[in-house]
Amino acid sequence: MHTGSGTRRYDRRVPDPSVSPTLDLRLSWRGAYGRLRVFPDRLEAETDYERAARTSVPMDAVRSWHIGPCDEDAVCVEFVTEADTFRVLLDTSDEQLAALAIRKVLGPPLHVES
Repeated sequence: MHTGSGTRRYDRRVPDPSVSPTLDLRLSWRGAYGRLRVFPDRLEAETDYERAARTSVPMDAVRSWHIGPCDEDAVCVEFVTEADTFRVLLDTSDEQLAALAIRKVLGPPLHVES
């Protein structure tokens, strides 16, 4: 990059923090896949648990969430929308960390009937 004065200036690019997640959890469990990516201002989640194909959770439509056991080997984060409930599988060892991260972005879990 050159300036009009003939002095060379370098473009120092700083990574955009909105592009890199602060937390990225994923689990492949008994043929099912779950992933939760946490950013400072948003969440992204994908799942194929109880679904025909991998699906992105429509986070803008989520009206409540809850985390709890699915089985002895995994926990489910349930994201409830008006139309559906999406269950994202995570490792049991990630339950508390995931709950804290989700709470920071979405607020406390609400128990709404789906």
